[in-house]
Amino acid sequence: MNNLELQKLIADCRGRGKKAVISFCSHVPQELLLAADVCSLRIPYVQGVKDSASRLLPRNVCPIVRNCCDICEDECLKDADLIIAETSCDGKRKMYELISGQERVYFYQVVQGADRDYVKPLIKSESRYLARELNRRFDADITDEKIRLAGELLNRERESIRDLMEIQRQVPPAAWGAEIFQALEEHRILPDVKDRIAANEETRKQLLSKATSVPQKAKRILVTGCPLSGLYRKIMEAVEKNGGVIVCFENCEIMKSASRQFDTENPDVYEALADCYANTACAIMSQNHLRFELIRRLTEEYQVDGVLDVTLQVCHPYTVERDKMRRLCEDSLEIPYTAIITDDSEEDIGQLTTRIAAFIEML
Repeated sequence: MNNLELQKLIADCRGRGKKAVISFCSHVPQELLLAADVCSLRIPYVQGVKDSASRLLPRNVCPIVRNCCDICEDECLKDADLIIAETSCDGKRKMYELISGQERVYFYQVVQGADRDYVKPLIKSESRYLARELNRRFDADITDEKIRLAGELLNRERESIRDLMEIQRQVPPAAWGAEIFQALEEHRILPDVKDRIAANEETRKQLLSKATSVPQKAKRILVTGCPLSGLYRKIMEAVEKNGGVIVCFENCEIMKSASRQFDTENPDVYEALADCYANTACAIMSQNHLRFELIRRLTEEYQVDGVLDVTLQVCHPYTVERDKMRRLCEDSLEIPYTAIITDDSEEDIGQLTTRIAAFIEML
């Protein structure tokens, strides 16, 4: 996505008489935004935005934080009604304090514990705060029933993502991983959840309707680690032009978030939100058992030959967690593992390609 496409999306939302609400992270409870009947835009990496991060931030900051800063300061968001500043990492949390137009910034506090009694009550409390804020700003009238209906729809979206990813369990896989990832990136920015579901289902149908072009001998790679928006092309080309095929993405906005479910039968919808979003296999969580349990399950279900761990420069949670992930894969699961550190530039394409090609050849 580029800045002009994002600006048009916001204009389209406003043209339909809806408020445009921007979020950047899968920790933000989308059920509340859907229940508020706002236009929820879940933003990936955006190209063409002006460089504001160089003015506001130190140089050694994660590229995701820098791009998020650039988006928030760019003209493409001038008509956005609300920016949800989720505190998913320290870099983002402090960056949001520096951007202009603080009156339209709302801080959503993300829990980072995993096994404490306060975790779910904190998510529940933050969800109530967010609902009150949406009601206050937009006269949204969020009710329990609206949240429940939103949960049903978003469960369907999560299921559609899992179903699309599931076609890669075939031998050989039904498609190249790059095809699936690009489709999901394009679908994610659609404001209407029903459109996202339909798009995922149509892509699955189209990919299954044609003979796969993936060779039988292609090595089956699971990609884990940081969000891939902004750098997925160079990673996937390095894998899929050198004898590999990506059969599963454990990264944010794909299997990490699609593995969660909202319990529509729970009489307390805020408790259901807490149960759902506490089940996020993110590296910011401590102790982070969920991510390792998810990797263990996915490597078996997708018959993985190797695990590629993609970390971004200065992203400490994922970088520090790499050794633990290596030990899980190599010692416990007995699956080859390699990790790379990169950013959103193209300067390291040659080096990445060499390393990833060598890893696949070793498989």
